Parts: sequence; C-alpha cells; structure tokens
Amino acid sequence: MSETIGAWRNIFRGLWIAVRRAPTDRRARANLFKLIGPLFLFGSFLFVYCFFFYGSWHDLGARGTLFAVLPWIALSLIIGFAVWARQNAEQRTFDRESPAVAPDLKRTLFREACLLAILLERLGSESYLEKEIPPEIVVVTRRVLLDRLAALGLRDNLEQWLLDLLLAPDGHWTTEQKQRAIPALECFAVLRWVLGLGELRSLTSNPNYSVADARSLTEIKEPEKLYVLASWDVRPVRDGANRFFQRCWAELVARRAIDKAPEQDVERALAIRDEIQSAAYTGDYLVGARTIPELDTPLLFLVARRAYTRWHFLSLLVDVLSGERPVEEVRKFLAQYFAPPKAAEVLAANRSE
Repeated sequence: MSETIGAWRNIFRGLWIAVRRAPTDRRARANLFKLIGPLFLFGSFLFVYCFFFYGSWHDLGARGTLFAVLPWIALSLIIGFAVWARQNAEQRTFDRESPAVAPDLKRTLFREACLLAILLERLGSESYLEKEIPPEIVVVTRRVLLDRLAALGLRDNLEQWLLDLLLAPDGHWTTEQKQRAIPALECFAVLRWVLGLGELRSLTSNPNYSVADARSLTEIKEPEKLYVLASWDVRPVRDGANRFFQRCWAELVARRAIDKAPEQDVERALAIRDEIQSAAYTGDYLVGARTIPELDTPLLFLVARRAYTRWHFLSLLVDVLSGERPVEEVRKFLAQYFAPPKAAEVLAANRSE
C-alpha cells in the first residue's frame, strides 16, 4: 500500500515539476504529456467506477447499494487489519528477542537528543530576543530550560562550556555563537528521525525546522521503547547525503566559487556538469523545480552545507549504532556548534583519535 502511495506521489511531483518548467524547457513539455497518460487512465477507471456506483444507486436505492457494497468494504478492512496486526506482532516479537538497538543505547541517544533540543530552544529564544521586546513581557526561557534540564536528570555532570552557555543571562549569546549553532538544527532533525520520532525531509526540500519538535521530546517517558533505526537502515540515507553533497560541491567548483580549487578539479567539475546537463533536468537533482546549476550561488552554499552536516552526522550515528564508536562521540560532534572555538577544537581532536 505504501509503495503504491509513494508511486502516485512521485507521479504528482513529477507532474508539478514538469508544469513549472514547461514554459522554458522543451523536455519538460514532453515529460508533461507522458505523465498525463497515467493520470488519464486513473481518471478513466475512477469515472467507470463512479458510473457503476451511480447506476447501482439508481436501480437499487441507497439501502440496496449499501448492502451490496458493505460486505466488500468490511472484508477489505478486516483483511487489511489482520495483515497489519500480524506484521506488528512479528516486529514486536523480533524487537523483544533480538533488538537491533540495545535499550541502554536508546536511552542515551534520547538524552543527547533532549540536551540538543534544549540548546536549540535557547537558540530560538536568543534569536527572538534580537527583536524589541515589549516591557510587559518577561523572558523566562533560561529558567524554564534549566528546570527542564534538572527534571530530565541532565544538569549533573555537564561540561563547563555547556553550563556556561545555558547559565548565560537571556539575550547574552553573541551573534557569532548563534550563527555557528544553526547547522545543529539539521543534526536534531537527523537524530529525531533515527529515534523513530518523525520523517527526515529530503535535502531537495525546505527543511521546515520547528521548535515544537524539540519541545515534544519532553512528552516521551519510556525512550527504551522507541523504534530506533538500526545502522543498516541509516547507511543508505548517509550515502545519499554524501552523493548530494558531492554534486553540490562539484557545481561550486565549476563556478570557481571555492577558493584555491585546482584547475584540474575545475575542468573535471565542468565536464561532470556538461554530462549531467545532456540528460536535461531529469538527470540532475531538483531543488524545488530547479536543477543544481540553476540555483544561485548563496542558496547552493546553504544547500551544500546542510548536506555536508547531514552526511557527517549520519556517518557518526552509523558507527554509534553499530557499536564501532561510543555514544559519547555524539556530544563531542555537536560541540563544534555550541562550544567556544578552543574547546571545540580540543573535543574534535579527541574525537578524531
């Protein structure tokens, strides 16, 4: 069922892109006609079924139609529910007898996600305080977040740089600190997805970061029961982020937007761009309805930075989930976005050893 829905979603997305590009792209116009075919067939089948349903309603009346259709609907629902219940039971049995992720690891990852969520809530508050606040509004973010830290049992044994950051008076984060923390929003989206708490949006889509997602973690009381993804489920997404980043990087090199890029790398990037463009827009990544070469350079840098952050954080999480690296590495990784530069350098050096 999900595969069918996914297929139709892809058809409608392809149709939307083709419509957006059709005025200036000959191949988009050709694809538009190809995509209309499946939709026409679907509409035809829908029309036929509606026609028969109307005829049944006209001949048998509402009650007769209901008695004729209801058994088929009930049977379909019963079969669907039985299949769903059996799959869930098998999954629960498998997770109980041979869990892919140990309960202790689930709890520790969840605690790191909560700590990151609190830091991001503080980041949102600090950004909001850049605006002029009416005198009747009292800012209580710092006190609320510190109380939440204590309630979650996270306040003890925190690194000094974390304590300094969270204990700083409201409105005292520097502009440089706030800018440096922005990529951590992508890390939280990744961590939330790995914990089984939401979907991970495509790198070609608007990320739609939400503070509400960070606050929702406090509602989870038994993190050991979360359906945390196994390392083998995370690897394909990690590899996809790597490929997307490499495509963005090649385009930036081709534009000579990367300082000190060797000329041979520029020539190679230009050749890659020409090869991809020969297949028109269907051979490249699409950000909205635009291919990578059609993005302006500032936006391309932002997209590439997001892909780079996702790739590196997922690489770490794959190693953590597979037991190759300790879970403490997660906090050391996130320190680069929040810790003072010198402390971040020390933690990064320890992480690379």
